[in-house]
Amino acid sequence: MSQKIISIYDTYSLKNVEIPYSDKVSIISGEMVVYKDQDDKDELGIIKGVINTSVSEDGVLKNSKILRPATANDVQRYENYLELSKNAIKTCKDLVVKYELDMQVFEAKYSFDGSRLLFLFTADERIDFRDLVKDLAKSFQRQIYLRQIGPRDKSKILGGFGKCGRELCCNSFLNKLESINMDMVRVQSLESKGSSKLSGVCGKLLCCLKYEVEAYKELRSSLPNIDDVVKIRAGVSSPANQGRVVALDVLNKKIKLYFHQEEEYLTLKADEIEKIITKAKKDNFSENSSEGDGKE
Repeated sequence: MSQKIISIYDTYSLKNVEIPYSDKVSIISGEMVVYKDQDDKDELGIIKGVINTSVSEDGVLKNSKILRPATANDVQRYENYLELSKNAIKTCKDLVVKYELDMQVFEAKYSFDGSRLLFLFTADERIDFRDLVKDLAKSFQRQIYLRQIGPRDKSKILGGFGKCGRELCCNSFLNKLESINMDMVRVQSLESKGSSKLSGVCGKLLCCLKYEVEAYKELRSSLPNIDDVVKIRAGVSSPANQGRVVALDVLNKKIKLYFHQEEEYLTLKADEIEKIITKAKKDNFSENSSEGDGKE
């Protein structure tokens, strides 16, 4: 069942949270507000907008609510803690070196009331940071939290620009990071592009690989697969009436065929293929097959 909720970016946890909608408060996207978080503490957030969603009730912070628009004093307090966080990061990094921990600390955030201090870090493995937490607690006299996140989450927090020259999708409009896998790459025939072109600044597969997957699946459904042997329609000029598919131009619905006996190649439109005869045995052909999508 659909419900209306308010999406807020929490400036302490650096996460998007959903709270119950109320028509008693003014909702302005981009506005800073003070709201009651899941720990019943006042926290500063930025309104992302009002959305209709089918998210389960477990995903909504039921007891949270917007308390007020952020005042000049609220914003000043937030900015003061931003300055203090720079020293906190340096101190934490120095202690990481001291304890020889294989972790990369890149962000520190104070809670709105200043009682909590959160450090974000990346690491290839689980880290035993108990001694680090003790030293940090002594240094800052606050509750210390350390949270390990992945490279995609790091990019979402830090932001930046992608290969396209635009702001990173994860940092600008994607509320949640969805799984991206090699099946999406294969559907779009992008394997030959190489990992460097398919990876974002986070080093993982580009989020935008998901955007056109369904369209490609629909287009691919009417095309043969690589290595299929197909029969060519009567009246179409070709070296033979059967050929093996060696490449696909999915967007333009074109098929490149290899004719074994004649040792020739020919590119035809999908509607010039009558039917698929059989899956070719690779042992019968010496040529390497490939796919293309018509894009550079």
